Amino acid sequence: MDILLTLGLIILFTKIADSIAMKFGLPSVVGSLIVGILVGPSVFNIIQNNASIELLSHLGVILLMFIAGVESDLKILKKYFKPSLITGLLGVLIPFAVFFFASRSFNYSQDTSLFIGLIFGATSLSIAIQVLKELNFIQTKEGSIIIGSSILDDIIVVILLNLVLNLVNPNTTTADVLPFLFKNVLFFLFIYIFGKYILPIILKGLSYFIVPERDVAFSLIMVFLLSFLADWIGMSDIIGAFFAGILISQTPFAEYVERKVTSITSALFAPVFFVSIGLKLVLDGLGENMLLIIVFSVLAIFTKFIGGFLGGKIEKFDNNSCAIIGASLISRGEMALILIALGLEKGFIDQGMYASLVLVIIFTTVIAPILLKWAIALGDKSKAELDDPVHES
Repeated sequence: MDILLTLGLIILFTKIADSIAMKFGLPSVVGSLIVGILVGPSVFNIIQNNASIELLSHLGVILLMFIAGVESDLKILKKYFKPSLITGLLGVLIPFAVFFFASRSFNYSQDTSLFIGLIFGATSLSIAIQVLKELNFIQTKEGSIIIGSSILDDIIVVILLNLVLNLVNPNTTTADVLPFLFKNVLFFLFIYIFGKYILPIILKGLSYFIVPERDVAFSLIMVFLLSFLADWIGMSDIIGAFFAGILISQTPFAEYVERKVTSITSALFAPVFFVSIGLKLVLDGLGENMLLIIVFSVLAIFTKFIGGFLGGKIEKFDNNSCAIIGASLISRGEMALILIALGLEKGFIDQGMYASLVLVIIFTTVIAPILLKWAIALGDKSKAELDDPVHES
């Protein structure tokens, strides 16, 4: 099929499906994922994967990771750093460990099990934020910690991704590990020095350039150059994109750039990426993995919920607040899908596992906002009962 017709159909179908999903109170990404399954070879076979879709999909991943970095509000992190760090760590490490051992019990290799643990350590900040905005809950203490821990969650997962990719690389020997780690440390050191000392100088010089969309163009230059640098030294390019977003989040034009890049990404690149997930899906043989899908779905809910709940408890929050924090972390969304696609590309995940994991991610993406709304409503009900004079007597 001609690429122009393909893109037109992808955008048309995803926007219709996204609208339907949102009317049912579901995240829009669910609609795009379902479209990818329906139009792909598993169902109607209208669209086939090809090099052009792969390229646009990869750009979508890069830009989604960049946006995740830009959305990382370091002011929130500083204000609620301790509770956010504790919650973020527990929200990553508990699923990571549980899914590693669960995968090993299903006889998957150590490398595959590590990658599966990483996938389910991820959290979707965008889906939680949609619910928090809808219920006017962002400015609360719980809302701030949810945002802070989700941001740190992404950073922790990205760092773990880098370590896992280095350690499970078949060409990596024990003698190679230290040089790999040294290059990683140099990369992060470069990011720190660049952001603290070089970026302010560049921003001053940038003010002398009077060209259309100067700030967006500069941001995209940062994204692609840091993605290239990360890939060149043996890291995943999406790590470079994420930290490019972190750097841009510190600039005065961060909000403008985020709005502009999010606009084109949401309109074109993200739909292509999410549809490409479905295009790679092979539903044959899923019955053989039904036990795994059920077990992983249950674990996906409880491991994140427990991680968030315990994080709140350590900070001496009441049970309602802890439940809200725990429910907010359940959705895996975009980050997990990016990791699944990367796992398939790198050979850590086969087609059968790929389809099973995508279905589990879709399930958590659907169930998470429902559970979060329920937890917030339950908390509001408890507070109302405490304030009710009838209950005080």
